[in-house]
Amino acid sequence: MQELVTRAVLKILKKAGFTVTDLVETKPRCFDIVARKDDFVILIKVLYNVDSLKSEAVKEMKLIAKFLKASPIVVGEKFKQDYLERGVVYTRYGIPVINVATLYDIIVENVYPLIYSAPGGYYVKIDSEKFKRRREELGLSIGEIASRIGITRRAAKKYEEGIDVSLDNAIKLEELLGGDIVKEINVFEFEIDVEEPEEEFEGEEAEIVDQLKCIGIKIYPVKYAPFDALSVVEDENVLTGVKQVREIERRASLIGRVSEVVSANAAYIVEKRIKSEVEGVVFITKDEISCVSSPKDFISLIHEKKEY
Repeated sequence: MQELVTRAVLKILKKAGFTVTDLVETKPRCFDIVARKDDFVILIKVLYNVDSLKSEAVKEMKLIAKFLKASPIVVGEKFKQDYLERGVVYTRYGIPVINVATLYDIIVENVYPLIYSAPGGYYVKIDSEKFKRRREELGLSIGEIASRIGITRRAAKKYEEGIDVSLDNAIKLEELLGGDIVKEINVFEFEIDVEEPEEEFEGEEAEIVDQLKCIGIKIYPVKYAPFDALSVVEDENVLTGVKQVREIERRASLIGRVSEVVSANAAYIVEKRIKSEVEGVVFITKDEISCVSSPKDFISLIHEKKEY
């Protein structure tokens, strides 16, 4: 089922004209698909049952999304024993969760959901300006609104100020006011809180990271992505590999695929020179790092190697 959901998501994105890459070869991973259309980038985690989503992976997904200026979302079909509803936005650890049908509505049809799920039921966001305009056009007072809907005057006042409303009351309000007063929910504009991770590199990787830090590069380690760290250099982001594994070229290839979609630099720091070439990724030896004295020199080295 997981594979079927992933295929459906990829098909939808391609139909809408997105450039996409999936990371099925990487485990574990905090996102499964990265997609781009013009300057718009989405990181997508695909899960058949959203209950299996881990908080650690979400924290990392948020961090990566922040630095790549991307929007993180989860696409799934079930939560525990219930199916996710079409046109409803759910949340998990602070990021939006939708089903495949809702993704299609948004990406292909440009129809955004109006309803979100929260403890206690379904809710909508009221457009306070439309609410007030329609009420005044109909000559209704706040008290009359409250009386007809069956709520307190205070609640009706809060509704006009833009407080979120239960779905049942929202339906009553729209029937009374005779117009659309509900805001769309843009799942790509969620306010995402980001926590900086603690460093967890050891051995050779720690030595490489220390070298980079010594020349003034800010390093953010990641565990659930094809790259090992996000390096911030001269206002540019570098997807950075530091793990000295047997199949470095294969890992570098995955990093290159991601960097191509998100238009970021990609570098893999290695002990010894690599003969192979990987599109989108530059290999830099530890000895070359030792000759670099500033972040500016480091980013220049990356650009020079890319051109070469």
